[in-house]
Amino acid sequence: MSIQTLRGRRGAALALVLAAALALPACSSDDTASGNPGADAQARDESAQQQQAQQVAQANAALPERPSGQVDIDGTNSLSLTRREVNAYQATGTNTVVNLGENGEDRAFQELCSGKIDLVSSMRPISRKEWDACQAVGLDVVQFQIASDAVVIAIASETDVGGDCLTTDQVQEIWRAGSPVTNWSQVGFDDIPLKVGGPLLTSNDFDVFGKSVLGSLAPALTDVRSDYFTYKNFDEARTFLNGGSKRIRLALTYPERARERGQWRSAVVSQKQVYIDARNELRAALANRAKGYRDQRSAADQAKDEARVQAAYVARTKARLKLERYQQNLRAAEKQLSIATKAKRYADATLGHVIYARFSDYEVFEDQLRPFEITEPDGHRNCVFPSQQTITNGDYPFASQVLLTTTTRSLNRKEVQDFIRHYLNAAQESAATAHLVALPDETLRAELAWLDGSREPVLVVPDEDGQISANATETPTPTAESTVQQPAR
Repeated sequence: MSIQTLRGRRGAALALVLAAALALPACSSDDTASGNPGADAQARDESAQQQQAQQVAQANAALPERPSGQVDIDGTNSLSLTRREVNAYQATGTNTVVNLGENGEDRAFQELCSGKIDLVSSMRPISRKEWDACQAVGLDVVQFQIASDAVVIAIASETDVGGDCLTTDQVQEIWRAGSPVTNWSQVGFDDIPLKVGGPLLTSNDFDVFGKSVLGSLAPALTDVRSDYFTYKNFDEARTFLNGGSKRIRLALTYPERARERGQWRSAVVSQKQVYIDARNELRAALANRAKGYRDQRSAADQAKDEARVQAAYVARTKARLKLERYQQNLRAAEKQLSIATKAKRYADATLGHVIYARFSDYEVFEDQLRPFEITEPDGHRNCVFPSQQTITNGDYPFASQVLLTTTTRSLNRKEVQDFIRHYLNAAQESAATAHLVALPDETLRAELAWLDGSREPVLVVPDEDGQISANATETPTPTAESTVQQPAR
């Protein structure tokens, strides 16, 4: 079913309801005249609904006409990705002019719901208040997901601070300016000193973290604790987390170095005794030879005494050289153990260090990081592990989505359809280039199907908390009632 057909059928349904609403007061006049309270209340409700529908229809009719051959986009945050695709689209030779504003998400949604623009490029969905403004002028909202992003909270792999799951409030409390949290025991984990780190405060990563985790509209130095450790790259991050790859390799040799030092120490003690025994034997041999001279022993006996002396000299020399070699090996082993001990102490001291990273960076260094699961305090999402699936569908609390939001009114325009189709076809490659989480094939196919008419677009209906009740992979079956209540405009 095409978007135009969807609009036509739902518009017809709305017209039937309005016609029925006009007829109802006359049909129920006998009941109201007879003083039936229920019928009277129903008549008033229906009259109010009719009046409201007329007001919405008048407001919709008063919306400005969209210029032919022109697509207007506004928003913020995700504009770099959108700007790239606008330029790529214009380079195809299209006759459509795409205008890209940078007035921020709040104003962009206001413009969308007043019919002044076609698309909002944002990192957040439309709010309930903004959606109500669209509904007040007869505009239904459709949201296209382009890509996703997320912040991962992690410690070094193969380390443990006594827990795997943090709440969003705990993460904010750990990083916020003036945070009193200096030990993991303060969040219910083990008694281990806690220190935080992250990318440079001027980086885009910090901007994403500040907005999605700390809730700051313009993240700055004043939003984070004073002992926040900054790093330029992952090598520096790794050094902060565990002393760096070199120190870790050395720290891991500590048991072997200690064993080697023990072996050489034992060998030196044993060899020292061998040397002492050889030295004593030489003294005894020399004394025996001297006695033979005094006693004028036979030449044969004196030859034996001399042979004993020479053998003792050789044995003592060999024992001394071997002892010196063992002592040299012991000194080398002690030096290596000292280096390993320092590395181990450094690594042990960094046990409680924690960082955040964009999900794309976490994927690259996944084997070196141990991410925390994240829970929302209200229990809506409990201990969610960061993965491509939980980030794309929004279950992971620190996930954000690159969105194009439009209305069914604008979506009926061929210019808008063509641009969105171009954007979606390039979405996966663009996400990889921008270090974002790309759309799953299933979601991409579903959203493209909205444009070719093989699937009806899913209308966005946020609840009072701003949670969106539908996504691209859902295909609700419209009922007569839902069609009347949510007409496509």
